Amino acid sequence: MKQLKLERRGAVALVRFDNPPHGYMDNDTLADLEALTPELDADAAVRAVVYTGAADGVFIRHFDTDVLAGMSRSLREKGLGFSAERRLPPRNIDRVFDAIAASPKPHIAAINGTCMGGGLELALACDMRFAAEGDYRMGQIEIALGILPGAGGVVRTARMIGAAKAMELCLLGEAFGPAQALGLGLLNGVVKGDVVAHAVGVAERIAAHPPLAVGHIKRIARAANEPGDADALGLERTLFLDLLVRDEALNNLEAYNAGKLALKDRGD
Repeated sequence: MKQLKLERRGAVALVRFDNPPHGYMDNDTLADLEALTPELDADAAVRAVVYTGAADGVFIRHFDTDVLAGMSRSLREKGLGFSAERRLPPRNIDRVFDAIAASPKPHIAAINGTCMGGGLELALACDMRFAAEGDYRMGQIEIALGILPGAGGVVRTARMIGAAKAMELCLLGEAFGPAQALGLGLLNGVVKGDVVAHAVGVAERIAAHPPLAVGHIKRIARAANEPGDADALGLERTLFLDLLVRDEALNNLEAYNAGKLALKDRGD
C-alpha cells in the first residue's frame, strides 16, 4: 500500500492515512482503500476498523485539488457534459465509501486533526466518528471553489443532521471546530487526550460481541436512516461533475492551487 499504514491491535485493524507533506487524499489513497476494505471484510480475525491520520494534526486535509483541476481539464477536453436526467454509475471514490458503509464490520473514524472535503466525506461514511479536542477545522467548503461535496458529503450530512442544517453547512461553506461538529450531531464524541486510543477502545468493546449481531444491527440502523431517494448519491456525483467541468470551477481550482485564491479555512 502506497499511502496506508495497517496495524493490527487484536481484533481491531488500525488504518493510518499517510500522504505527506500535505495529507491530501488522492487516487492512490482510493486505490489502497479499494484493495484493503474487502481484504479486511474477509479476515475473520478483524472485528472492527479504525481510521486516523499518520501526521500530527491532520486526519485527511481534503481531496487533492490539483487532481480535481486535472479531472476538470480532461473532461472539458472530451466535451463531456452532465445532467441530472442521466445519473452516473459509481466512481472509485463512491465504491470505496459505499464499501465502508456496507461492511458488516464497524468502521470508526478517529479524527486527529484537519478534516475537510473528501476527508470529512470519508469520516461520514464510517459508522462512528470521534474527534480529538483541539484548534483545527472540519467542514465542506467546496462551494467556494464552484463545486459541491460530490462523494456523499451533501447526502450523508443531510441524512445525519437533517436537510436544513446540511444545506446551511454546504451552502455557506464555512469550516468549524470539533466542538461545533459535536453540537451539530456529526460526531459521537470529542476526546480530550488520545483520540486513537479512545476509538480503538470503543472498537474493542464492539469486537467483543458476536459479529453477526454487530453486522445485523449496523445494517438495520443504516437502512432506517436512508429513506427517500435511493439514488440521491447518484444525483450528487452527477451534479458534482456538472459543476467541475464549468469555467468557474476550473478557474477557481487553478487559482486555489496557485495560491491566488484564499478560502476561509484553507488548512495549509
